[in-house]
Amino acid sequence: MIQLLFFLCALWNGSVYATEPTSTVGQSVSQPVSRSVGQPASQPASQPASQSPLILDTLLVTTPRVSDYYTATTDTATRTQASTLAVPFSVGVINQTLLQDSMALRLEDAAMFVSGVQQSSADSGFNTDLRIRGFTTAGSAYLDGVQDNQHFQVRDMALVEKVEILKGHSSVLYGSGSPGGTVNYISKKPLEQFKHSVSYETGSYDFNRAVVDSTGPLNEDKTVLYRVIAAGQLADDFRDNITHDQATLAPSLTWNYAPGSALDVGFEYSNQNQPYRFDNVYTQNHVVYDRSYVDPRTRSDRKYWRFSTALKQELSDNWSLHFASHYFHVEREDLLFGFYTFKTPTTLSGYYRNIHDHYDQYSLRSEIHGQFELLGSQHHLVSGVERNASDDRLNSDRRIGGYTLDVYNPAFNYPIPATTRLDKDITSLEYGFYLNDQIDITRFWHVTGGMRYSLFDGDSFQNDVFVPVTDQNAVTYNAGLSFTPVDNVAGYLSYSQSFQPNSGTDRNLKFLPAKQGDMYEFGIKSAWFDKRLSTSAAIYQLTQSNLPRRDPFDPDYSIANGMVRGRGFELDVSGQILESLQIVANYSWMDTEFIQHPVLQGNVFRSTPRHSGTLWGHYQLPIAGLPGQFKIGGGLVFVGRRFGDDANSFEVPGYVRPDLVAHYQLEQFDFRFKVENILDQRYVSSSIFDDTVIQGNRRTALFLVAMKFD
Repeated sequence: MIQLLFFLCALWNGSVYATEPTSTVGQSVSQPVSRSVGQPASQPASQPASQSPLILDTLLVTTPRVSDYYTATTDTATRTQASTLAVPFSVGVINQTLLQDSMALRLEDAAMFVSGVQQSSADSGFNTDLRIRGFTTAGSAYLDGVQDNQHFQVRDMALVEKVEILKGHSSVLYGSGSPGGTVNYISKKPLEQFKHSVSYETGSYDFNRAVVDSTGPLNEDKTVLYRVIAAGQLADDFRDNITHDQATLAPSLTWNYAPGSALDVGFEYSNQNQPYRFDNVYTQNHVVYDRSYVDPRTRSDRKYWRFSTALKQELSDNWSLHFASHYFHVEREDLLFGFYTFKTPTTLSGYYRNIHDHYDQYSLRSEIHGQFELLGSQHHLVSGVERNASDDRLNSDRRIGGYTLDVYNPAFNYPIPATTRLDKDITSLEYGFYLNDQIDITRFWHVTGGMRYSLFDGDSFQNDVFVPVTDQNAVTYNAGLSFTPVDNVAGYLSYSQSFQPNSGTDRNLKFLPAKQGDMYEFGIKSAWFDKRLSTSAAIYQLTQSNLPRRDPFDPDYSIANGMVRGRGFELDVSGQILESLQIVANYSWMDTEFIQHPVLQGNVFRSTPRHSGTLWGHYQLPIAGLPGQFKIGGGLVFVGRRFGDDANSFEVPGYVRPDLVAHYQLEQFDFRFKVENILDQRYVSSSIFDDTVIQGNRRTALFLVAMKFD
């Protein structure tokens, strides 16, 4: 890190290219421009002294105000940059301002900014996971529109410019996925202006984090651009024997080799150390909070490499070629040392597993984008081919039982138990061929439609026993109709399908049938006050069949779990309502239940609150004589009561969590302060079973200081 700081300082001192002035976000920029009345553009401005002086008037050029919290475009809904108002789908955009103001360290920290989205837990924190409209993403996400690493990685938010959440997964554009929605990280790209920043953050539970970010041109004509981001973090948890340590280095280059054409190359290395945390439990009619069932002998060492390329080639004024690829390699050494499940209401049976894991993933996407007129309508066509392949080679030794833990006072004084071998080698391959067209029939009516043919194949070896995957191909569709009677109001109706192969096997080593989903949605969107404030409302119904669940007799296997239907209403408001006040407000009503199941028929789907919402904002305080800007804000996060498991055998209480933030900004310095969970209340953020109850963060204070150079 010290060498990197010296390197960046040398870059700053050696900068020879002038930077262009930029306007301040959220402020109007007015510039007087002089012109000669009645004078042709080709006539010289200077006149002979004998002529009368020219009479000049002033033309006032005004840039519309920009809201900090409202983002008017989306890259995810149609795979082209489009207006969030015009697309016939629900899209939530968590932009850079929201990420900075909330001081989000993981995607789950920012889930509150989008209605119908809550925190979840994939593999006890090994993955980033959201529950969208009741359905978990199970760690699946996309990076710049291409499938992200699917294997135990928590993406460092220092690399992320914004997050877009397309609610209602479209398998036409994104292949296999959960019906609740699609998460797409938009990464920070190299810029044409020199911008450098260094930040340091400290806080509760020995939290320390440093980030260095440097970007700018490498040549005078600014056709070759670079960006280097480095982040390091050391942190403990409010529970014992759990760390959140990570280090990331991500350099990238952009070559704008022709007008409208560019080549991007990126590399990322990350090392993460967070033991499997085993979460909390529900027993004897209450949640057992603040306990750690992680043995101090537990260890975790996960290394990640990513190589990325992206090419945009303009073929003509209306046609372009787009190519993107990701290669991921993961090396994982994890010692899981905790518990399996209840042995008695006050005793947990032990679980021990020593894992050596090597994972490779190749994701490729090639598309043609075109715009043309046909029969009086305007078409925006996207046609593409996608290939996603992965190979996971896992060797492990495990033991269920061998020791016990007291639920209320776990003691870790037992010897390491004897183990048996559990090895797996799982390969998967997906091909997708798709076509999607947005059609402007008139200035009022717009239609979207597409289809995709997907082929899935995979093999599995478990302890040298071969298991093939069959019947995993699919044809999926989407369709949307949008009506825009005026520029700032749109109504829409949409339909989308999802398809997702189940990668788990049952105890007979047979793969589960693929999950399939359908979603119908009707909504109204609007933008007000010169597009500084956005409102949207939607009602929806979605279903998914063949949901997997843990085998009650062995947690390393799965069984199919029937069909779930979700219905809901969502309301979102974001943007600027007063000169100095920015807000995000949302509300979700959700009703989910099993509509086909031999045992759970009529039960509510686990961890889906009927009511949830957020009110968040910041206000700029006008303090006379104080240089810079001072803002204070925060908000309330509300999540209602939820059933903790699919059997509806217990409920977890709802909660209202107040947070506080403050921000003081000078020309080159930023100071930020945050207190999450001010009242230090104990609450459940998500739940799967009575032995997998995820406790939300205790009261946490963070302080950040950042220094910026242009």
